[in-house]
Amino acid sequence: MNNILKNQMRQISLENRKLQKQLFRALVVQTVVPTLLFVLPIAPFLIGPLLDTQMNFQTGWMYVILCLYPPIDTIAFMLIVSEYKRATWVTFKSILSKRNQVYNDSTISTAVATTK
Repeated sequence: MNNILKNQMRQISLENRKLQKQLFRALVVQTVVPTLLFVLPIAPFLIGPLLDTQMNFQTGWMYVILCLYPPIDTIAFMLIVSEYKRATWVTFKSILSKRNQVYNDSTISTAVATTK
């Protein structure tokens, strides 16, 4: 089975192989992050009733963790896949350059207005 997969992978272009590796890494991260964010911190609360233990904890932090998952998952995917990473950096650079240009224009116009 392994030899068959290796032969098929040789037929794929180098760029496609790199993309497949990046997608695999993204899939691993998308599997590990929910485990770390959901299962491990909440495991005592899930196991507690099975052991017939009473717990008196505040659980508001669990909602915060649940709300953090979608942005963390998306950002991780964008930073692992090179095409998305490149597009993200281009977008942020254009936003930051526009912001700097607006800031510079406003400081220049303020300086001109104060000198008059």
